[in-house]
Amino acid sequence: MNKKLYFIDNKTLNPHFNLALEEYLLTMKKTDFLMLWQNDNTVVIGINQNAYEEINPEFIAKNKTTVVRRTTGGGAVYHDLGNINFSFITALDESGGFTINDFTKPVIAALYKMGVKAEANGRNDITINNQKISGNAQRIYKNRILHHGTLLFKPDIANMSAALNVDKRKFESKSTKSVQSRVVSVSDYVNTDISHFKAELIKNLAEYFSLTKYSLTADDLKSVNELKNKYSNPQWTFRAAQPMNFHSSKRFDGGTLEINLKVEDEFITSCRINGDFMAVSDISPLENALTGTKFSPFEIRNKIAGLPLKNILGSITADEFMECIEK
Repeated sequence: MNKKLYFIDNKTLNPHFNLALEEYLLTMKKTDFLMLWQNDNTVVIGINQNAYEEINPEFIAKNKTTVVRRTTGGGAVYHDLGNINFSFITALDESGGFTINDFTKPVIAALYKMGVKAEANGRNDITINNQKISGNAQRIYKNRILHHGTLLFKPDIANMSAALNVDKRKFESKSTKSVQSRVVSVSDYVNTDISHFKAELIKNLAEYFSLTKYSLTADDLKSVNELKNKYSNPQWTFRAAQPMNFHSSKRFDGGTLEINLKVEDEFITSCRINGDFMAVSDISPLENALTGTKFSPFEIRNKIAGLPLKNILGSITADEFMECIEK
């Protein structure tokens, strides 16, 4: 492959800036990018997750850990300086089907060149011997796509476990029973430090892509710093929710789905849908479609029938959504 990408080696450790930069490159630029970056002591939650349920607030406060919401689906992840993040921001290639594997393949190939026998596994992971070294998520915006992932080179796994309040249902169908047993460090498989690992990663990806270094301009930085305010706003991250009187939650192969409704006089007057499902587009069309609908399985199924559920809920199907409603 000789696809041309502009490469950004982003040295900023501020999570609000970094997520704003991703959004800027996706929504306001027209060229294709690859970016490597890091956050220091941060929990990044998925776009549709309930922040309060995903974090350990005592640990977060004591360890001055930042909590921020990203614009992609999936579950909460912990970042520190032992973790490297990669972001592909490119035009959509409809022939590729926009799968997670389209973007993890070059990363896996780059790891193989370093002797790390990683593979794509599950709905969004890269693993070594079935232990996770990378979680991935993506978002479609008009005719462009953002795909990003982690690479757990040598994270503080004890802090990762303490910072995250992981839903125990995630482990029910697995042999692992904790974060510590589910993840592994890349550093266990390579004899190098993180700076050399990063340099090798860039070199190997440059064999897969045609990389041209890109430096952010003054105009770029101005726009990103304006957008940064969105990600530093607690209203964006923690989203105060209206009181609801219908709650249902269920774990599927495609992730956890949590449906919260306010039902008055047999009609849904408010709707909030949470979860770590692999959405690539906004949840609001589904929430808006249900608001004002009669609270009956027949009416709800009819409302969702014409929606692009694969983009909104990932691999969670209409039947599974109704299973959660009818639970």
